[in-house]
Amino acid sequence: MMLSKTPADDTPFDAAPAVPWVESDRLEAYLESVAADDETAAFCRRLAATGLAGIDLGEEGRRLADNAVAETEPYFADGAVTRVQDAWLRCKAVRRLASHPKIMATLSLAYGRPAFAFQTLNFRHGTRQVLHSDAIHFHAEPPLFMCGVWIALEDISPKAGPLRYVEGSHRLPVLTMQGAGVNHHPPTASDYPSHYLPALERRLATAGLPETIVAPKKGEAVVWAANLAHGGAPILDPATTRRSLVVHVYFKNCLYYTPMTSDPEQGVYETRLPMNVGGGGWVWPRRNGRRVAVPRGPLVDAVLRRFLRRPDVERGV
Repeated sequence: MMLSKTPADDTPFDAAPAVPWVESDRLEAYLESVAADDETAAFCRRLAATGLAGIDLGEEGRRLADNAVAETEPYFADGAVTRVQDAWLRCKAVRRLASHPKIMATLSLAYGRPAFAFQTLNFRHGTRQVLHSDAIHFHAEPPLFMCGVWIALEDISPKAGPLRYVEGSHRLPVLTMQGAGVNHHPPTASDYPSHYLPALERRLATAGLPETIVAPKKGEAVVWAANLAHGGAPILDPATTRRSLVVHVYFKNCLYYTPMTSDPEQGVYETRLPMNVGGGGWVWPRRNGRRVAVPRGPLVDAVLRRFLRRPDVERGV
């Protein structure tokens, strides 16, 4: 099994690191230096070891989960909607859950840079999504400053198509479109099923890492690392629901981009201008402390999304 090599990083513990602390071989020294409490330290160690770790949001999380279901259930009323992107633009409980202080504080400490949620996805049923890594959809420079959060809005049944993941796969080298065999520039969305998914499947088969499922209780959040291979487990009981909120998180003072249509090996990035779910404004991409230009397309999309405040509704075929 080939694991990715952790880049050398001698950043002082009180400065923004070039490598997330949970991806660094200096994690233990860092946790000691910041006097991390037992719960946070255990979270960081598990995320570092397996690529996935949980955060219990307690009674407040369960209350917000109920409110988020009430807010978003009308979107799914006709039975044809499969997911709602950025319901936080209209739904207060979704926004509060996605930017929950405990989640943001835990991730900020774990990664060493301030965390902010930039996208939400609401689901009523399981997705059956194939195994993939978020690092092909959203990534950052420096690498790995991105993660996903899956919040259970009800007790999740193992029969409802819960989250599945390949333990330890976050330590494999990040698979780019170019690494998957795309030799034209720029890559396109059609290269994802034709090149990326088969290449990832081969890589995971070679690595021989264990696959498992996680079925959290209402109000529990599950965090996965940027490069963790994950997807939706088979739905064993079609009558069961899997109400959940997926939150994608970036960290401040990074360059944000879309890997699927970028060529990072050549320094070519399709730069993104993410919104801050908690703050409502934009977070400008930066490199070495300086703002980075955003292409017209993503810029216009970001402006429209902010001012129209219209969630995207996706329907099944």
